[in-house]
Amino acid sequence: MPAGVMLRVGLGLLGCILNFSLGGPLGSQQPPPPPAPSHGRPGPPRLDVTAVTAHLQVVRRHLEEARPRDSDGEKLVEMARRALNTADQNVQAKDFFGADRRIAGADDLLHAAEHPSHLAEGPKGPVPREREIADHLERVYFRLQQADYFASTSGEPDARPLPTVARKFYERARKAYDTEDWFTADEYAKSADDTIRGLENLAQAAVPEPPRPPRPL
Repeated sequence: MPAGVMLRVGLGLLGCILNFSLGGPLGSQQPPPPPAPSHGRPGPPRLDVTAVTAHLQVVRRHLEEARPRDSDGEKLVEMARRALNTADQNVQAKDFFGADRRIAGADDLLHAAEHPSHLAEGPKGPVPREREIADHLERVYFRLQQADYFASTSGEPDARPLPTVARKFYERARKAYDTEDWFTADEYAKSADDTIRGLENLAQAAVPEPPRPPRPL
């Protein structure tokens, strides 16, 4: 791991330890502030068949255009295909929450497979620099610790190899960072991040839909 990332990781862990041992930020014992009143604002909208079906069609087109460059990309695309097929079944069963989460997960995995193909094309805009990429790698490093949990919670056999794929992407990003190849580091960091996000969405799809928030008094 590059020195800059190791330093930030060490500081982050130290902050977490101090926060836990002292009972809160900087040892503060103040309780968290109460939630702000809703003032009659509605909760999140309920998903419906029209919105979910439209999203499904968009991501299916993305799937048809996918051209994975290696076996890792093929694993991601195959899991995305499986998720979309299950999402279609969810729609038929009126499980719109499960369908929505699987569609989102499939979209994330397709993006994860797509980023490495950008390397042959070259950057099409500004490339993040050292500080931004180091910050992104730090976030991905900690998110990787959750990847196996998400994969197992999803209940999808095809998801089991994907935490390893995410770690490969991270290692490639880190090596590119060490050689100051910012474009390559950025693309592989995005692939790792999107893979983990896809697994998280698939894990959410495997749990019951959360209850609707209470109406304001």
